[in-house]
Amino acid sequence: MAGTTEPAPLWAEGVPDHLAVPVRQWLYGVLRDYSLAARVAVWLKLPSHILDTQDPSATLAAFEDETNPMLRLEIIDATLGCLHRVLETAHHSEIGIAAESVMELEEILHEGDSAFTISRDGSGLEWRINETLHATYDKAVEAGASMAQTAADHLRAAFSEAYGIKPDPSAAYSRAIKAVEAVASPLFLPNAPEPTLGKVRSHLDQGRHKYEMVIADKTGAPASIDAVVAMISLLWHGQRDRHEGGPTSAPVTQEAAETAVHTAAILIHWISNGSIQKK
Repeated sequence: MAGTTEPAPLWAEGVPDHLAVPVRQWLYGVLRDYSLAARVAVWLKLPSHILDTQDPSATLAAFEDETNPMLRLEIIDATLGCLHRVLETAHHSEIGIAAESVMELEEILHEGDSAFTISRDGSGLEWRINETLHATYDKAVEAGASMAQTAADHLRAAFSEAYGIKPDPSAAYSRAIKAVEAVASPLFLPNAPEPTLGKVRSHLDQGRHKYEMVIADKTGAPASIDAVVAMISLLWHGQRDRHEGGPTSAPVTQEAAETAVHTAAILIHWISNGSIQKK
């Protein structure tokens, strides 16, 4: 996660020894109180003997696999996901109690300098990133939702795909593009039957003289939209796995996916807040 996290020595990956007991105790309490052991075990396709023990919650909370060092994190992630689903139909009072449990885990991870944190909606784990970057993302989600809820949904999904415990760079990049399309297409191509980010890029590129930024350039006049066109071009052309078989086709790297998500966040914030205006 180079470039998006604090220096590696500050944060511990996996579940190190100093976090093992607190995390196990937290898992046991949540698995027991919400009867989640069976759901989590089935979700992760774990050995059935776990559920045949006298106390499946305790067995699952302590379960390890030497061949899969990420398993404990996967169990925590799945537990949060199952709890999130259960609470979608729960009574308000139960939601409050569960939120306290989630906050308890977040405190354990934070105080133990874990490289992982809980996602904003509490549905799983994600890699911890710099708070400034996360704040930019949060503002973009809020701004995007004000224009199109699908933009916020796509951006949340892009972030989860990029920073979840099992990142999917290709999916993250694709979602980032969709998030920008959701706010840019209605604004710049309102009548286009099949708008894409590529068509938005062409529209702005060819119509630079029609738009300006709310920020001034060095002369004091409204700045051109060159930076916007450059960022959209970077995002659009950088998705090298959009089509297979071409001479420049290539898998999306983790670093590229992270950059795409944060580029999309800035573009969504600018577009949604009116930073790009018609002259």
